[in-house]
Amino acid sequence: MSNRHPQAAHLRGVRAFSRNTQRRRRPPLSGQTPAGIAWASISADDSVQQVLHNTLRSACGVIGARGGFVVQLRDDTVLEIACAHALNGEAVLDAVFGRASRALHRALLDAERGLACPRGELLAEPLQAAPAVISLPLELGVRRQGAFCLLRDNADRKLSALDFEILDALADQAALALAAACQRSALSQLEASLNATPPTN
Repeated sequence: MSNRHPQAAHLRGVRAFSRNTQRRRRPPLSGQTPAGIAWASISADDSVQQVLHNTLRSACGVIGARGGFVVQLRDDTVLEIACAHALNGEAVLDAVFGRASRALHRALLDAERGLACPRGELLAEPLQAAPAVISLPLELGVRRQGAFCLLRDNADRKLSALDFEILDALADQAALALAAACQRSALSQLEASLNATPPTN
């Protein structure tokens, strides 16, 4: 398969997520989402959430992951957490800023598969090692990138080419659901702006 190049709450701030740097600091654990991170409202649609949950659950079952999440990088400024499976919000943020950060960076900004060991260091993919973090890039369109990220606590089993084929197929399903949600949102915004424009005589 070829490499790919994409519960809801309101935005809580914006800060640049630079293409040249990685966020290595841990977020504050005060219960608030850090600036630059948002729970995506675009994917709050029930049908989209159902697809994302099903694909994450299936992917976790295939490789024995304890949980996973889907993120979108919007205009290089806000990382939106579209969906999480078997992980609470704090666990997702810990992964984003911790052991999954390098793998996510590779998937989101380089559009390449990111595999990392339990400490978060990237693994050389040809080794077919037993990664603790798997981050797959999602094609969401020209202006959006996304990643399908899975976390494994027991990473003893090496992953095979078949494992990655299945994961790629599941990630493709997630990308299609997110892309459809983005299109519906854009159409709704266009309809709202057209309805707000007074007719001219």
